[in-house]
Amino acid sequence: MTTTSTTTITSDPGILCFHHCNVKVFCFTLPHTCPHCNAQLDADANAAPDNATGDATITRLLPFRLPYPFVRATQHPCAIVLRPSTGDFLNDYSNATDLHIAVTTSAGDIVEFDRYGLRRHRRDDNPRDWRQSLLVGDLPEPWHDYWDEILEQICGQSSRWAIECYEETSHNCYAFVLAFLQALGHAQLSDAARTKTSFCEKYIVPRTTTAGKYISLYRRLRHAGIHVHRQQPKQSKHRAPRVDICDGLDNNKLPTNKTKFANNMTARSLGRQKLCTIEE
Repeated sequence: MTTTSTTTITSDPGILCFHHCNVKVFCFTLPHTCPHCNAQLDADANAAPDNATGDATITRLLPFRLPYPFVRATQHPCAIVLRPSTGDFLNDYSNATDLHIAVTTSAGDIVEFDRYGLRRHRRDDNPRDWRQSLLVGDLPEPWHDYWDEILEQICGQSSRWAIECYEETSHNCYAFVLAFLQALGHAQLSDAARTKTSFCEKYIVPRTTTAGKYISLYRRLRHAGIHVHRQQPKQSKHRAPRVDICDGLDNNKLPTNKTKFANNMTARSLGRQKLCTIEE
């Protein structure tokens, strides 16, 4: 039976970022001094103009809150949602974690297919397992009635989604979602869902890559309280530019063989093929 960590975080933990002395500082609570240069941060706002340039020596920008990449699945109607098979993203996800994908209805109910067969969780039940999910894709309200109609048609194929038909590597949660999207006939989602590789590349990898960066940063802050990221120097025009990601974590370990990755895309192999790399 799928279980969820008792420490599941169901809301934004509130990661803050600000710039100072040519570094990015990440934290949960704003410090009084810069962790890089030890300058009093409160003094920056009252800094006097520099005699030579006439410019105020303000080196601190306004802090901002990093976008939280996770959602409660029941709050997003007519959507494709993704979560770890056990536990939650922030506390439990790793490079070997199994992932699970499902569909929501226009009412926010969650429909999923796994080794227990085809199941539907009512929005009012607020299923704990889906309180920290990734929104893979959704459609606007004009599509909602048709979305529900096609979903009912797919779910009505009871023999196709019976418990005994479930097979971990080929007839699984991912097969159910792709079958629904192929029948939906929506330009972007359905075209991408024609192959496992295409849907993975266009919809799943970008979302999990963003989530992986956030998770890595969150865990650094949970351990140390503050993370300082030094700005990368500008690259020469003749050199390939380095991607400057907000949390300062390199992202060079994404899957390169997406065909092999998608063909083996099951609840288990989703994580093993490293949708995103979590750095501790």
